[in-house]
Amino acid sequence: MIHPLVELAKQECYLGSHVDSFLIESNSGKDSQEFIEDANVLVHDIQRYPHAFVLACILDTSVAAEVAWTIPQRVKENLGTFDIKELYKIKEDQYIEMFSGESKWHRYPARSAKFFYRGVQQIVDSELMNGDASKIWEDEPSSQDVVLRFMEFSGCGFKIANMAPNLLYRYFAIEFADYKFFDIAPDIHTTRVFSRLGLTPTTSNAEAAKIYTICKARELNPEFPGIVDGVCWEVGRTFCSPRNPNCMGCPLNEFCKHNR
Repeated sequence: MIHPLVELAKQECYLGSHVDSFLIESNSGKDSQEFIEDANVLVHDIQRYPHAFVLACILDTSVAAEVAWTIPQRVKENLGTFDIKELYKIKEDQYIEMFSGESKWHRYPARSAKFFYRGVQQIVDSELMNGDASKIWEDEPSSQDVVLRFMEFSGCGFKIANMAPNLLYRYFAIEFADYKFFDIAPDIHTTRVFSRLGLTPTTSNAEAAKIYTICKARELNPEFPGIVDGVCWEVGRTFCSPRNPNCMGCPLNEFCKHNR
């Protein structure tokens, strides 16, 4: 029997389900709407700038997604270009200086600047990519190959390596040979939702919560464990807050065990 979470995910997070949606929402008025729109255009343009998507994924840790995904546009405005050959010419200390200015681009500017720099170097120097980051997902590779290719980047762990192909599937209608190695990207939102749904044990051990969530997602939908990632992340961020969750407005409320 299919769990209702999987049923909902298949209805809302299918191939290309979010192609008309923004990856970046407004970040509380910090930036102009014009800047947000330009940042969205850049990370969505995987035909000309596939490295913008990849580099944004690498930076999407320890900060809100709206912060990480605007950084490629900040680099573009600073340098006047986002051509991968031009990015390759910039030294690591120059990126650190950019990221660490008066208005820091990331919670950990020096570290994230190093990840950005190393990512650019790898995209150009890699025998597979040779300057074209879309080679990571081109020609319907296996899910295992894609996850491992992302994990080769400095700063890219299990969570990001699975988040990235899930985004490619939903937001860009990128197809793969299979989906069985695309797991849920375990973070504070998805693990909390799984626990409150009664799918995983409640624990204060964050690493244990991640493992429980990954294993349960695999059990729920072995052919594509990550299909539930988008729904759980949105619910966790929008409705299922740590305190005073909006249970009545939550699309999972009907089968959630929280406060019951």
